[in-house]
Amino acid sequence: MAPDQQTGRAIMRCPEKRKKKTLECAQRFEIGKRRATGHYPITVDGQPAGFVYRRHGMWWADMPGMTNHVRRTDRDSAIAELVRIFDLGHKPSAYDLPTPTPIDSVTLHIPELRFTLPNLVRAAEAMARLDELGWQPLQGYPGADNPWHMRCRLCGWKGRRFWSKLRGRNGDGIPRPANRHPGCIPTGLHAAEVHRLQSQQTATCTCPDRHPVSLDECRQALSEIRAAGYSRHYITAKTRVILERCSASRIRAMSLREALEQMVTDGEQVNRLLRG
Repeated sequence: MAPDQQTGRAIMRCPEKRKKKTLECAQRFEIGKRRATGHYPITVDGQPAGFVYRRHGMWWADMPGMTNHVRRTDRDSAIAELVRIFDLGHKPSAYDLPTPTPIDSVTLHIPELRFTLPNLVRAAEAMARLDELGWQPLQGYPGADNPWHMRCRLCGWKGRRFWSKLRGRNGDGIPRPANRHPGCIPTGLHAAEVHRLQSQQTATCTCPDRHPVSLDECRQALSEIRAAGYSRHYITAKTRVILERCSASRIRAMSLREALEQMVTDGEQVNRLLRG
């Protein structure tokens, strides 16, 4: 940001994606306190305009009611885009962030994560490991370095944890922090409770709705998802069986990983976006 030479007013220069010229946005906004989700509320001329947040190295502008979130390279540019949309006459349909939808009705990723077969398998692996560690995801897999809303199965606490910390560092598999979260049961009781939950896992699916577990079943499931193209309803139904909780989620995740590697070896395209 630099002062306007004529007025002395601070202005922010932000690149417009569809135009070559630079759009100058007057700094008429205020940035609120960061929410637990990582979202920063933005007001323009004293009126709520939406949120900006960082995901996967990029910044996103989100005006509630918008169909798509707008991606920019830095926070200032994302805010400037929100100001531009606001100046066009658009106003947010609501200002409070929605409560995360339970995982039993939403099993896809959040919109910012590329929806590909590799990310789908990573989601299945993360959810299987969470089940082993005594966590229940309350929203779709957001990626390793983004806050993930979940419930502690040891005490019922609900909050946001980072998968990058729960999975361990440098492959050591040790979840962090050691106390799980403030207010959890005593640390000395964690191992016994987690072991009790892990003992409920089986080698085969015993769920009322059968899930793919074997290598052949998992490869068929991935092939069907890839073949579904942009049919979101069909993809949602197919991804549910490999992401929702299963008595054999650990075996399922291992089979999905092996099935994906087989597809890559066979020259199949696995990185294509599955939905727009």
